[in-house]
Amino acid sequence: MQSNKIIKFCFTLVLGLLISWEHVYAQSALERINAIYASLAGDHAALYVAQELGLFRKYGLDVNLSYTAGAAQVIQTMMAGENQIATAGGSGVVDADFGGADLVAVAGMVNMPAFYIVVQPEIKSIQDLRGKPVGITRFGSSTDFTMRYILKKAGLEPDKDVPLLQMGGQPELAAGIEARRIFAAPMTPPALQKTLKAGARIQIPPKTIGLSFPHVGIVVRKSYLAAHRQIVKNFIAGYSEGVAMLQKDKEGSKKAIGKFLHTDDPEVLEASWQFGVDVIERIPNLDPEMFKLVLEDRAQTRPEAKKFKPEQFFDDSVVKELEKEGFFKKIFAR
Repeated sequence: MQSNKIIKFCFTLVLGLLISWEHVYAQSALERINAIYASLAGDHAALYVAQELGLFRKYGLDVNLSYTAGAAQVIQTMMAGENQIATAGGSGVVDADFGGADLVAVAGMVNMPAFYIVVQPEIKSIQDLRGKPVGITRFGSSTDFTMRYILKKAGLEPDKDVPLLQMGGQPELAAGIEARRIFAAPMTPPALQKTLKAGARIQIPPKTIGLSFPHVGIVVRKSYLAAHRQIVKNFIAGYSEGVAMLQKDKEGSKKAIGKFLHTDDPEVLEASWQFGVDVIERIPNLDPEMFKLVLEDRAQTRPEAKKFKPEQFFDDSVVKELEKEGFFKKIFAR
């Protein structure tokens, strides 16, 4: 009888140690990576959800996620080796690679110019912006591309007819509208709500801009993709589960968004969540036509752009691999 108790005690002890070791191993087995994002807005809502709900850890990643305003700054940190993965617009990738970088987009988070073109109340048409400064985040960013496209479509020459001012990020654009330093800007929630409360109005909503465009995607260095393909795949998988959760768990998603945007304002959270649901791709595919558009735009001022092919700036093989494995059907079917 006594021997049975001893055996039971030893079994319990060994089992406890095994569980403890397994926990320690699971923690130590996580691959720590630095990731950076350039937008405090609903177009990154799925990224916020994935991080806050621990979905990257589910795929073996301990992601140190940090914010830096502006695509140019994001790309600089990537090239310096400070971050392994970033979110950035396709136009930023193209410009960086023109300069000798080896960046490549591996997933398309938002494949349209996901901005509301906001104007001061006295501006009745885009033509009314002639001679008046408009705001963008940074030159070469998605806001820059979109604003220039809108101006050209209205028959205005950017820089010549309409000065473009670099403001920094979405919060800075909102501050510029409020202070009347700028008369228009490409905006996203939650900064959008701030400008509307200040008296600005929406001139053009995102879905009427009418472009397929690499607004923002997941970006890595080509050398990193070659050496750490599985990590990139795991990051895209964790992010994509964030997309699924964004659509399935509205309240949980709004809490995650609120943490990253540092707000508990119900109106801001609702607008940011809805914006994310409206513009974020369920499957983060990439299309050469989107990068062709960027190259055609750049060729107007940089003739060397004509030498490049769209396929040089993106690699959708990881997304295709996940799709072939039935991953996306699985996470959206739950």
